[in-house]
Amino acid sequence: MEQAHEKGAPPAPAALARRNPVVVAYDWVYRVRGKQALGLAFLLGLLANLAFPPIWIWPALAAALCGLVWLLDGARATPRRGRAAFWRSFAFGFGYFLGGLHWIAAAFVVDASAHLALIWMPLVVLPGGLALIFALVMRLGYRFWNAGPARLVIFAIFFTLAEWIRGALFGLGGLPWNLPGMVWEPGGAVSQSASIWGIYGLSLLTVIALAAPAAVFDSRPRGSLPSRVAPVLVAAIVFGAIWGWGARRLADIPDGTETISARLVDAGVPQSEKFEAGTAELLIQRFRALSGPDDGSSPPIVIWPEGALPYYLFEWPEALDAVADRIGDRRLIIGVARRQFDEAGEASAYNSLAVLTGASALNGPLYVYDKHMLVPFGEFMPFGGVLEAIGLETLQNLSPGGWDAGPPPATVSIAGMPAFAPLICYEAIFPGLAPAGLDRPSWLVNISNDSWFGAFLGPYQHAAQARYRTIEEGLPMARVAVGGTTGMIDAYGRWTAKGQSPDPDIYGPDPRGWEARIVDAQIPQSAPPTPYSRYRDGIFWLMFLSMGLAFLVLPRR
Repeated sequence: MEQAHEKGAPPAPAALARRNPVVVAYDWVYRVRGKQALGLAFLLGLLANLAFPPIWIWPALAAALCGLVWLLDGARATPRRGRAAFWRSFAFGFGYFLGGLHWIAAAFVVDASAHLALIWMPLVVLPGGLALIFALVMRLGYRFWNAGPARLVIFAIFFTLAEWIRGALFGLGGLPWNLPGMVWEPGGAVSQSASIWGIYGLSLLTVIALAAPAAVFDSRPRGSLPSRVAPVLVAAIVFGAIWGWGARRLADIPDGTETISARLVDAGVPQSEKFEAGTAELLIQRFRALSGPDDGSSPPIVIWPEGALPYYLFEWPEALDAVADRIGDRRLIIGVARRQFDEAGEASAYNSLAVLTGASALNGPLYVYDKHMLVPFGEFMPFGGVLEAIGLETLQNLSPGGWDAGPPPATVSIAGMPAFAPLICYEAIFPGLAPAGLDRPSWLVNISNDSWFGAFLGPYQHAAQARYRTIEEGLPMARVAVGGTTGMIDAYGRWTAKGQSPDPDIYGPDPRGWEARIVDAQIPQSAPPTPYSRYRDGIFWLMFLSMGLAFLVLPRR
């Protein structure tokens, strides 16, 4: 049982006698102990998720971060302060990641007979593992905790470090989902700063700014009001400057010149129906109809989503003939599954993007990109030998043993279309994955399959992540997502066009109640190379190390 105060621990604020409601709240948070403290930390973690898309209530993250700072203040007044800080951080992290990633569980009910028994993995193991990383890092930072405003620097440094670690996650691909900087809607003024320091730099500044109000009320027995509100004022000035710079950047966008257009096509088939009898032929017919004829009435580039035809298309000649015949002289960017056999007959299976034309039925694809960043447990099994021994398989149907990974994305240069860089689904959540420098493309193509996650938060958040990649790189993006948002995004994170329901008089009705989306859109002009595209996370690490150095020279008392 935690005691009220440890000998030598900082007292609660003397201003409590004034009964200011915020001071009363601080006093309660500071004094809460045991299971109540853990429950409060968990609820604060859940609360933080209201700040992320599609809700965008960023003050919710401010309230959650201030509450966590105050809980860590209170941990100093317990007999085992380090242990209390660890478990409070863990409880916050569990709520934070459960609330932000619970939608992954929807993928386990698509084929309930095969995967429902494993639904505890996204609801317990995933948030628990990420919370453990967060708690360990915060516990390390807690060694430097103090009662003054310098603890905000400690908090921001180690909070962001924990986020970076789970984004890298030991070479397994990581999960940089809902980073704190994502609370600023992409395409807005504040989000433009990601073109300088990326989403991690924006996250670092966001954490310290939104946690700044915690310094107004803390456990210091003394401290003038100006000294207590100084962190809030500094945060307001910094983000005011960021907003002003971003607004100016958006206002100075030059008028675009005429560019080539593309048709983005999603047939809208639910994931649960893709492998039902008769769906394959029906799906090909629907994509053919939505793509339009090759007679100049539709754009010269057509894009279908990830897993558009969830079969081995290059091993099904009749289907490949039907697709190629419809495309004609146009260029089709399509998500396909493919296999490659070695001399011994062993197959390697890939989740791929291919560029096809009318001659591809005879000559093969113009280009193939094999997905580089695979989804752990969804597309490959980490520690596969151990997990497969206990009966665990990946969620996708075509290659139960998992996909093989290809090389990193490279710029695709093909006659008849601007050079582009491919990003398949999950790859769009990783900053810095797109090629840059001399290999910099003119635009990005993100094909995705969000139908695994129904109408939950995941598809909205996935689209927002993709929009941040356009800001960081200064490149427009065509995004085609089954069950998600399909549309064209400019180099500043703004939608220029979104997929709409096709006219049934032109394209026919959706079969089986599918919800198709199509749109013809001009590919926007790219922006000049951004600082982030040149230096990647170098600016973020410079900020991170500078903030750490500032902590060393700031007074800690």
